[in-house]
Amino acid sequence: MQIEIQLTNEPIAEKISPLLSGGMAGAWVEFRGVVRGEENGQAISALEYEAYQEMAGRETRRILETLAEQHPCLAVKVIHRTGIIPVGDTAIYVGVGAPHRAEAIALLAGFMDRLKQDVPIWKRGVRSAEHRLGTNQNTAGNLPSRCSAHSLDEALAEIRARCLPLPAVRASLTEALGRVLRETVCAPEDLPPFDRSTRDGYAVLADDPAETFSVVDTRHAADWKPRQLKPGEAVRVATGSALPGSGLRVVMQENVERTGDRIRIARREKSANISFRGEDVRAGAPLLSAGVKLNAGALALLATAGNAHPLVSPRLRAVHYTTGDELVPPDQMPKPGQIRDSNSILIRSLLQDLQSDVAQGHLPENFELAKSQIGNRSRNAGAIGDADVLLVSGGASVGEKDFTRPLLEWLGFAIVFSQVNLRPGRPLIFGVNGSRVAFGLPGNPLSHFVCFHFAVAAALGGLTGGTGPVFLRGQLAEKLEDQPSPRETLWPARLSWGSSGTARLHPLAWANSGNVACLAAANALVRVPANQGSVDQFAGVDFLPLTAMLEA
Repeated sequence: MQIEIQLTNEPIAEKISPLLSGGMAGAWVEFRGVVRGEENGQAISALEYEAYQEMAGRETRRILETLAEQHPCLAVKVIHRTGIIPVGDTAIYVGVGAPHRAEAIALLAGFMDRLKQDVPIWKRGVRSAEHRLGTNQNTAGNLPSRCSAHSLDEALAEIRARCLPLPAVRASLTEALGRVLRETVCAPEDLPPFDRSTRDGYAVLADDPAETFSVVDTRHAADWKPRQLKPGEAVRVATGSALPGSGLRVVMQENVERTGDRIRIARREKSANISFRGEDVRAGAPLLSAGVKLNAGALALLATAGNAHPLVSPRLRAVHYTTGDELVPPDQMPKPGQIRDSNSILIRSLLQDLQSDVAQGHLPENFELAKSQIGNRSRNAGAIGDADVLLVSGGASVGEKDFTRPLLEWLGFAIVFSQVNLRPGRPLIFGVNGSRVAFGLPGNPLSHFVCFHFAVAAALGGLTGGTGPVFLRGQLAEKLEDQPSPRETLWPARLSWGSSGTARLHPLAWANSGNVACLAAANALVRVPANQGSVDQFAGVDFLPLTAMLEA
């Protein structure tokens, strides 16, 4: 069967010559998909289509060849227009030649059914009726192209705008470590709730000038026995125990000489050695604000306040797939052309640092096999349907076997952007499906590392109600040697702190996005503007502190 496929930005002609001539086909059936004047009940003036051209052509041909096995036909011509298509213009033309009309119609119907499902051609934009296209306007330039690369700031803005906090949950203190607090917690009572001793010693009246005292009682930490002391009386107290009354001071036992039930103060102190009621926090005062990531100290504070089940972010569910037939497990000796998989442990470790449950797998470097392995693509289809975050390593570029974008589309994710004007990490895909998010990460390890720390971390911060990555200002400790690049750079660096509290950035060596040697030392990313080239020692720079970001 003859097959001709065209993807074009030009208008599709009103008359298309049949692919076969001379009466070879008994029937030539044509279909035209014309842009209508409304979309979802709203008047429009144009639609925008985008195609992953190499894969779109390949998948279209594969579908047609498969259908021809069931419906013998002689020729098929497919023309699909991309870019901005005004109302009334043809978006797609399909012509089918066959010995009989029924065969041509059956193949045409089958193809249109599969086109939306399997071919990476997407409706990307709608132009409202209020913005009519002029007769002399270049339709390809009237809407911003979704194929163009986003800047770093644009990409972050898109991610933050679409990644909103998931519903909060109550969790026990033992399960809340690392989660984001989603409510402001106030002290239910004064802390400490009573005057208590900060030393092992003896409680006496604060203004008692006597040097010798009679020991009239003993207080352990759990005792509560109020008593009004008289001049010349002392009570033995332990560290943390409640004091018997008010107006007291505690003399450390090291400064006391005791004989039977009598003590003598050998040395007087200026400190009262008392933690007074409400000294730490008054009842009703805020203890922790919403948005704080709960560390060990914060959990101890919640426990002190009796908040045993704080309202926190849910533990995120993540699914991560690697791609690439060249990958082998880390414990396996690679054959020529193979490499060990480092992205799986990198992603697992980073996600676990961010309190996420991670399920991982590997997809074959074949679109149809990958879909078959995933199975049912519905939202309720096992781990991938329940995931808050889906990550696919590799296949994010435009090579012959790069299928991450159409795979995410097939899974129901609307692609927000597919390129960032950044190095390393240009082919970064970001998509959304309701509250769920997906990223197609470039396969090289350094690109993986960089894209996770600025993009995936921003998404996770939004989903949990945290802050995500925040750029700070620091100073280069050494010259950053580089050639000018048209793309902005996030340069791996080691962060240290100067004696004056200045953040000092030590640039790390890397030659390309496949480098891994610098990852172990990198705890910051220095932001180098496009076309900058080298940056001098001591120059002020923006940087992303990776360890601090993980605590956000």
